[in-house]
Amino acid sequence: MALTKYQQALIYIHRAEIKHGSISKTPENDPDLIKAQNLIAIGQRAVKTFEPDDLDFEIKEMLEYGYPAHVIYEMLHVGQPAVQRVREFYGLKYKPIFKYKLTKDGQPDFYTTYVKGMTRIAKISNSLNSRAIFNLIPKLGYEISEVSFYWGDLPDNCTYAVRQSIVFVKHGIDSWLNEAWKG
Repeated sequence: MALTKYQQALIYIHRAEIKHGSISKTPENDPDLIKAQNLIAIGQRAVKTFEPDDLDFEIKEMLEYGYPAHVIYEMLHVGQPAVQRVREFYGLKYKPIFKYKLTKDGQPDFYTTYVKGMTRIAKISNSLNSRAIFNLIPKLGYEISEVSFYWGDLPDNCTYAVRQSIVFVKHGIDSWLNEAWKG
């Protein structure tokens, strides 16, 4: 999980404190202090403070739900800079669209963004090609459905995998890549 600007700034502040004993004893020209100030825009570097408005909160909600940028642009009639500003301010990432759903008796539903992601839950080799995976998965008792779901569309307690990830469990809208599945 990526660090927010505030968390990165705290790391630089901690480094400066280790070098100088305290942040109050740190000279203004210390590189770590300067990096921290730039990240959180303190002092003369604070040219403009971002204060989110109602539209920014809508953008934030859509990003958390998993809407791609082009959908946010169209639905809210905003441009790339507005969405980028909100993403950076809140430390949010774009989430992929889930394209496949696998179901099997006794297991939570599984969603993935790509065909090879199915190999993670079925515990088969990911060296197989897509056609072989599509043929093998039903033989292992799974039912495959093609879907087009945003992150927020996935039900709680389902399992999911995105590119080059392990299998995770969804527990609410804010549980993105949080809890590994122990199945």
